[in-house]
Amino acid sequence: MQRIGKHTARVGEHEDTLELTLRGDLAPDESKELFDFIARRFAGRSYMLVTGDMSGLGRIPAESRRVIFKEATRVPPIRGVAYYRATFAARVINELVIRAYALATGADIAVHFATEEAETRAWLATRREQIAARPGAG
Repeated sequence: MQRIGKHTARVGEHEDTLELTLRGDLAPDESKELFDFIARRFAGRSYMLVTGDMSGLGRIPAESRRVIFKEATRVPPIRGVAYYRATFAARVINELVIRAYALATGADIAVHFATEEAETRAWLATRREQIAARPGAG
């Protein structure tokens, strides 16, 4: 597990999954540190999935979003995002960031928001199966 300010990032139960807990605003330097972690831990993977608790997410300022888009080319394509306990504001912020990332990278990203972690894990298992079923996609 990597602590990044008030946030945490770790490789999940499955090696293709990044688990995040975001608390408060995501500063530009934290965004960079997060992508450094991802680049190290997911190097060589053909894709990755992202999940996490978004109940404490604050803002993702414009400068942080610029860092995210710049750094996104250093990591495997994100093929699915499943967050739980996201407030309405966190859902809107994440949807905007995810859609902009998909547009910028051409990534095929499926998105799911749930109330509880168990639901996101089930969704991620289904997404993993979908990716594996596509010839050359995983």
